[in-house]
Amino acid sequence: MAEGMVRLENISKKFANTYAVKELNLDIKTGEFLTLLGPSGCGKTSTLRVIAGFEKPTSGNIWIDGKKVDKIEPYNREVNTVFQSYSLFPHMTVADNVAFGLKMKKVSKQDIKNKVKEALNLVQLENFAARKPKNLSGGQQQRIAIARAIVNNPKVLLLDEPLGALDLKLRKQMQLELKQLQQELGMTFIYVTHDQEEALTMSDRIVIMNQGKIEQTGLPDEIYEKPATKFVADFIGETNLFEGKVMQTNDTYATMECAGQYIIIPNNQNFLENESVYMSIRPEKIKVSAHANDKVKQLKVIMKDEIYIGSVTKIIAAFPDGQEVVAHGSRDIFKRCSQGSQLYLSWEPADSIVFKMKEKLEV
Repeated sequence: MAEGMVRLENISKKFANTYAVKELNLDIKTGEFLTLLGPSGCGKTSTLRVIAGFEKPTSGNIWIDGKKVDKIEPYNREVNTVFQSYSLFPHMTVADNVAFGLKMKKVSKQDIKNKVKEALNLVQLENFAARKPKNLSGGQQQRIAIARAIVNNPKVLLLDEPLGALDLKLRKQMQLELKQLQQELGMTFIYVTHDQEEALTMSDRIVIMNQGKIEQTGLPDEIYEKPATKFVADFIGETNLFEGKVMQTNDTYATMECAGQYIIIPNNQNFLENESVYMSIRPEKIKVSAHANDKVKQLKVIMKDEIYIGSVTKIIAAFPDGQEVVAHGSRDIFKRCSQGSQLYLSWEPADSIVFKMKEKLEV
């Protein structure tokens, strides 16, 4: 029997000569909110469809709640799916839409009534039971689609970018509501999105996918703070990626040459002198100053622009060779600086993440 709620073992899905998913292994815990995150075409939706049974894997095995389901039809798997398109029946009332699956299963009328009422209460739409979908907002229609999916009490709920059609404010509201609903139900949610902030906000664990494979699996803070590959560092949030060579090393630190200047980096991978590496540093980790400080290792850059976005001001600067860097700074700096001014950047070496050119970071 497989541990947890869902197990994918060496799953591959091939279309013609192209792998959408290749040799994927994943265990999903009971009651977990797990998100498959990645760019378009990375294989996340294909993985979801394989779990649902809408696509047959080219190879590999699938277990749901300890039961091997590779050859079981979608309607006999204890999963339901919520899509970006709500797929509600326009001629039916909200209550009839939610009840549709129960009626197909020949559930008694009284049980249907009770279950529909409970599902609508969970999505806070109990007073909309008699309305038609066309009289509901986009957010309300998505709630109805979710109610229809959970009313059957599936073991696993699959959600394929369900909030993608909503405006930003409603989307953020629905993110919190969905997470709260999942916690109330204690149901296993497998969620697909390409929105990094959405994944960080909602997930217990995140699976980063790229070209049909898993790049990294971890808690949201692990994914953000300790990316395992250059791809993950670049994909999650905003970061500065510098390419350079290791010049000197000791047991604790190394010196990296970048754009004609030198950066102190942690030597946690036994770097060799003249070894080519990438270094990632988040904008919020960078300290910006208008003045040089001999006590701190600083990089000289030229200020190019500032972007005020409310909670933070972004500083766009450039090295002498033209390579740009983004930092978060206070507006006070701009009282003393203008475009073309000299700025000085510094950060704690421990805040930088360094990748060998072979990509994988040993942690």
